[in-house]
Amino acid sequence: MSHDLVTVLCHLGHVATSQQLAGIGASRRSVKSAVDSGLIRHVAHGVFSCAHLDAPTLTALQVGGRVDCLTRLSQLGIWSGIARPGLHLRLRPHHHQRRLAPGASIHWSRAFHCWAPVFEVSPFDAVLQALSCLDDVDALACLESALFMRFITEDDLEELLRLAPDHLRALLRLLDRGAQSGFETFSRVGFIRAGFRVATQFYVTGAGRVDMLVNGCVGIETDGEEWHGPERFLPDRSKDREVERQGIRVLRLARPHIFDTWPTTLETVRRMVNDAEDAAAWKRRS
Repeated sequence: MSHDLVTVLCHLGHVATSQQLAGIGASRRSVKSAVDSGLIRHVAHGVFSCAHLDAPTLTALQVGGRVDCLTRLSQLGIWSGIARPGLHLRLRPHHHQRRLAPGASIHWSRAFHCWAPVFEVSPFDAVLQALSCLDDVDALACLESALFMRFITEDDLEELLRLAPDHLRALLRLLDRGAQSGFETFSRVGFIRAGFRVATQFYVTGAGRVDMLVNGCVGIETDGEEWHGPERFLPDRSKDREVERQGIRVLRLARPHIFDTWPTTLETVRRMVNDAEDAAAWKRRS
């Protein structure tokens, strides 16, 4: 019965009350046996969950809340900032916590969207809350990431932009639907703020799309660890060779070049742009 109970609990959404389990014929003895064997967890008074739920979700269940904001974004793979997010939970206003959650950021508000799992908020609500918790460029990267990964729709985006904090409105005008990662967002905003013209997802015949084209002459590729592992080394270099063959300089940027040594990166790109523009001017004169 214990393993059958696990299957039933999964079908119920990974969480159930003792009354729900009794309603499908689970005896107190079988529930206790499943808890003692580690197949399910007793997370709060009269509340049981699947054992495979992660630590933030279990904490949310224990305090009677939902995983929210940066923690929820991190679970979904949406950009949640360069630093590892702490625990963010949402509780209804005036809600009495079942237990304390030391160190957690508690957001006391009701969700905009209904969401079936009782232990997490919707992607829309997580993004909306994150706009108030993240720094400006991180907030922009979060929106672009959620849109690219299709966790929010164009209608959701319009609503999120309407509800965004006032201090973000100017920056959010830079939103680019072509951005595919937080690395791209930070690089693009940095180049724009430095006075460069930036085109995103620029198509080069025979090579495919380049993340960014700066001033029409320097291609920028941003390499995140997730999508540019060892198996991508040769394809990426072959792509660079073809782009260079067609007269566009290419520079690949990794995380440290964007977040740790940006002034040097900016100086390098400025030199590449100047050299490319000088070469183009000399070619026109000759």
